[in-house]
Amino acid sequence: MGLSSGFQDGLIFTSDRFFLRQGAYSYSTQRPSTCDKCLSDSGSFHAHGRYKRWLKTMKNLALTRVQVWKYRWLCLCCGRTMSTGPPDVLPYVPLCTSVVAGLLWTYLDGEKGLHTCIPGELNEEAGPRALSRYVKRATALCLKTQQAIREVLIEQKEPGPWEECFKSGLPPPESLLKRHREPSQPTILWRALSMLLNGSKTLSADPCLLMARAKQKAEKRRSRFLV
Repeated sequence: MGLSSGFQDGLIFTSDRFFLRQGAYSYSTQRPSTCDKCLSDSGSFHAHGRYKRWLKTMKNLALTRVQVWKYRWLCLCCGRTMSTGPPDVLPYVPLCTSVVAGLLWTYLDGEKGLHTCIPGELNEEAGPRALSRYVKRATALCLKTQQAIREVLIEQKEPGPWEECFKSGLPPPESLLKRHREPSQPTILWRALSMLLNGSKTLSADPCLLMARAKQKAEKRRSRFLV
């Protein structure tokens, strides 16, 4: 099973807000409103440089290694710096959100275990230990991730009620229920990603674009997203 189930090209290759600058992809970033150090929401920041970071993302169903710019900001309230980057970049994770979500989906929606469900195009980049770590982090954040995704979908679907898109509900696959009894964190995470995939089809929007908006919503609540 590959990542062709919806998690395909990464945000860099599907959004028109990226551009190449000195060999790395830059995103039209905005000045942060909240400091992640002192939690001040004054919005008082000075630009404080930038640096490159390597990121692995999907392009034409192939894992591609690219460089992205991250920007530093000096908080005028506490005097410390924070950094911001593209909305599909996760802290301390070398893969973009669409790749991580694709890995989680192949495990949650498939019949294979952690050691055998990794797609062939990723088996050299994400071993069973890495996937197990992502699953553990993602299940711990499943409710927050589901809430952020649901808010984005509701906003995009208004004025019609979003629930009309899932009249038959979202029952998890039997293979997942055999491994994890319902209700459980893995089934909640499966529903969150299922909502994302089904919602992207209903709205004719790329899943990575919806995830980027959901991640930004989570960050405004000072909450982590996905992993």
